[in-house]
Amino acid sequence: MTGRVSIFGRQTAVELHRDQVEHPEDIPALWYSEEEDGEQVLAGLREQIAAQYDDLGYGKKFEFFLERVDLPEEDPAQEWDAYTALCTEIDAQVQRHRAAALQEFDQEIALLPAGEARRRVAADPGRWLPAKAAREERRSRYPGIDRSTTEERLRATMFGEPDPAPALWERADRRRAASRCAAELRDYAAWKAANRAQEQNEQVRSAAVAQVEHERAAVEERLARDWGFQLPDSIFRFRAFLLSLGPTGKQALDDLELSPFGIMDLFDDPERESRAGIDVRVHGRYYRDPPEFLTFMHGGTDGLHFGLWYDDGRTCTGVASYYNNDGGGVGLPSGTPLEAVRHTLEWGWRHVGDQDDEPADPMDPEVVARRHRLRLLREVLMTFETGDRDEQGEDYHKAYGDSPELFEHGDPDRIETLDGGGALVDGDTVIERDRQRPWSGAFCTALRQELIDDPAVREAHVSEARRRCAAGYPADALTLGRDLHWISAGDPALEDHANELLTMAYRSLGRDNLAAIAQAHHRHRDLPQVHVLEDT
Repeated sequence: MTGRVSIFGRQTAVELHRDQVEHPEDIPALWYSEEEDGEQVLAGLREQIAAQYDDLGYGKKFEFFLERVDLPEEDPAQEWDAYTALCTEIDAQVQRHRAAALQEFDQEIALLPAGEARRRVAADPGRWLPAKAAREERRSRYPGIDRSTTEERLRATMFGEPDPAPALWERADRRRAASRCAAELRDYAAWKAANRAQEQNEQVRSAAVAQVEHERAAVEERLARDWGFQLPDSIFRFRAFLLSLGPTGKQALDDLELSPFGIMDLFDDPERESRAGIDVRVHGRYYRDPPEFLTFMHGGTDGLHFGLWYDDGRTCTGVASYYNNDGGGVGLPSGTPLEAVRHTLEWGWRHVGDQDDEPADPMDPEVVARRHRLRLLREVLMTFETGDRDEQGEDYHKAYGDSPELFEHGDPDRIETLDGGGALVDGDTVIERDRQRPWSGAFCTALRQELIDDPAVREAHVSEARRRCAAGYPADALTLGRDLHWISAGDPALEDHANELLTMAYRSLGRDNLAAIAQAHHRHRDLPQVHVLEDT
C-alpha cells in the first residue's frame, strides 16, 4: 500500500506492507461487550476466521519471494511461472483448511455464548487465527521484516538526506514485480506474434498518414468557415492514429471507453450539415461547455468528454476535459489529443491489474488480454507522440502531471473561473480572483453560492461587469459570464446573463467567433442530445 504526503511542500511516498497493519480479527477479545447481539457477534467472528485464511494464503504466497530475495535473478519470467504454480497449490490448501475450520467452528464455537466464543478463539490463535500465527512465525524467521522506512523517508525528505535502504519486504515485493513484468513481456511478445495485429503493419500507418494529408485541407476549411478555428497539427496526428488502428487497437480504445466524437465526425465528410434549424456549431457541445471548448472525443460514463481549447478564438491552447454529469471542472488546458489518450491509457493501465496493486495471485486471463491490448495501443500511440516517455501507469502520471508550483501558485496568465479553465484576459476584476489552479478551492464554493442564492448580489455583479466592459475593461464580463454559464443549471435568468456578458466580452476582445458560438449555444442549450449532424 502506497500513500503520498506533503512534508514542508515536498512530496514523498509512504509505503506499508500487509504485515505492518493490525487486523481487527487479530484481537477479537477486545471487540466484545455484553450489550452486543450474540448472533451478530458469532456471525462476525465466523467471517473474521474465514478472512484469516485469505490472509494466510497471501502470506504463504509472499514467502516465495522472501526466500529468494538474495538469490540471483537468472530467469525472472520462469520464476513467475513457478510462483503461479505455487499459488494454485496454496489456494487449494487454504480452501480445504478454511472449510474444515468453519465446520469445526459451527460444531464447537457457534453454540457458545458470544463472550465465551471470543475467549476460545483468542486462546487458540494457531487454530482459529492462522494468519496471525503465521505472521508471528514469519517474524521469527525473517527478523526485521516489519521494519518500516516511513520515518526514515520523512527525515530524508525533510533534511535532504539519502533515501533509506529498502526493507526486506520491499525487496521481496520488488522482486515479485520484476518477475511478473518479465513474464508479462514474454507472454505479450508471444501474443503479438500469434495475433499479427494490423497495428504492426508499417504500410497501414503510412496509408493512414497519407489519407489524413489528403483530407486535411477540406476539414481545415470547414472549421475555419463555420467555427473560425485553426485546427492544430495534433488533431491530424490523432486522426492518423485512429485510422491506423485495427480491430485489436479499436478494442483497446473501447476498453478505455474512448471514442472520437464532435469535430471528428466531419473528417469522413467535411460538408456534412446539421439537422434543419440547428446551428452546426453546437454539434458535440454539452450544456456546460465554455465557448472556448471544442469537443473531439467522448470518454464514456457521466458525460466525460475532451475538447480542444481556444482562448483567443483562433489558435488552440491545449486540451481540456470534464464530466458533464458530475463534479469537477474542465481543468487547465494543456497537451494534445494523443497526450489525453496516453493519460487515460496509463490510468487504465494502473487500474487493470497493475503490479502496484500488490496482487498475490496471477491475473485473470481477461485482465491479461486487456493489458496486452493496452500495451499494443501504447506502442502504436508512441509512434505518433510521446515516444520519449517510457514511464507507465502511476509512474507516468508522477512524471508528467501538474507541477507542485502550478498547484501552489496557479497559472500566472489565467484568472480563476468556476469552470476551472481560467480566463486568458488582462486586467483586474471587481470580484477578487486568484490565478487559476488545477483544482477548485474555497473561492469556487463561496462564489457559486453567492451567485445562486443571492439574486441581488448577482445583479449587482452583472451590472458592474456590464459597465466595466462598456468602458473597455472586459475581464469582469468574461470571468463572470463564464461563471454563470457554468452554473446555469437550466435557470433562464442565469443563462441570459451568461450569454449577454460573454457576447460583450468576446466582442470587446476581438474574439467575435467565440461570441457567435456563445450565442448559438444559448439558442440551443435545451437540446436533448449533443449530436446534431444529419444522419449519413
